[in-house]
Amino acid sequence: MRRQSRSNASRADSRAEQAAVAARALADGSARDFNDARERAARELGLDGGREGPDNRAIQQALVSYLGLFRRAEQAERIARQRRAALAALELFEPFAARLCGPVWFGTAGAQDAITLHLTADEPEAVTRFLLERRIPYHLGETSLRYPGQAAPHRTPRYELELGDELFELSVFPSSGPWRQPLSSLDDRPVRRIGRRELAALIESGELFPEAPGGAW
Repeated sequence: MRRQSRSNASRADSRAEQAAVAARALADGSARDFNDARERAARELGLDGGREGPDNRAIQQALVSYLGLFRRAEQAERIARQRRAALAALELFEPFAARLCGPVWFGTAGAQDAITLHLTADEPEAVTRFLLERRIPYHLGETSLRYPGQAAPHRTPRYELELGDELFELSVFPSSGPWRQPLSSLDDRPVRRIGRRELAALIESGELFPEAPGGAW
């Protein structure tokens, strides 16, 4: 029993160390996403990057700790600027019930991260017309997202554009049906989104790393 306890403790320590290294890779921009960061950390530490590795939530928590301890002032300045830009964009895209989600809300966005907005439109072409009418240049592509009750990822329209000096990614979802709300990569639950009122309150509070209701992003 003692040997098993020591083994479990060793695995936990290994996962924590891997999460910390992965978090640093995300913070300095050398990793693209959680999977890339986890694999890079495993290689650096000479570990098996499979099931024994930390999950996305653990890496996210390690990232919050790292940024809070070593880059707080720089991070707070960046996030404040991005949140103000996001608030203005929520106002602009109000006809599409725009919501903010992702790293800018969480406080963990890096210099390379776009501000992520989710829009609602039963015909994505409505967003295209909206941008064209306002002469806002954009690139239209797709992103693969997972959805509740669906075995395979579904391709969702995504616009990439700049407003002011900030890069945005706008994903477009229908108002109803199975493709309305994707799953979060952090905890496999429906992604959480906030609107103008919640974001304005967050900006007013000055809080850097808020958690969504229920303690999960």
